[in-house]
Amino acid sequence: MSVEIDGRVIRGLDITADTFRSRWKDLPDNVQLAGKETIKSLLFQNLDTAPRKLHLHPLVSKLVPSRADPKKKVPVWTFHLTPDDRWKASFTFEGGVAHFRVCGKHDVIDKSP
Repeated sequence: MSVEIDGRVIRGLDITADTFRSRWKDLPDNVQLAGKETIKSLLFQNLDTAPRKLHLHPLVSKLVPSRADPKKKVPVWTFHLTPDDRWKASFTFEGGVAHFRVCGKHDVIDKSP
């Protein structure tokens, strides 16, 4: 079996950001459990053909500092951690890697991704 890798496929997951890790610890256990499975499902996911249940999309008109070059602004992507639409996470997509930024309640992430 061969896997076609292109520029819009997530080839790596970076969850090392302090903000993401500290907010993750505050999530309820059931959200962490569901979120782990959802995050794992992002690996090798094409951003253009992701399953609708993830609600994976860039936030319109929102740019955030790049992980690679903090002076540069890049689009921020969000997705649902849980099927009930209450919990989200955000990341930047740079060099094939999803760099996770924050996680939490849906409305909070939309306002401050």
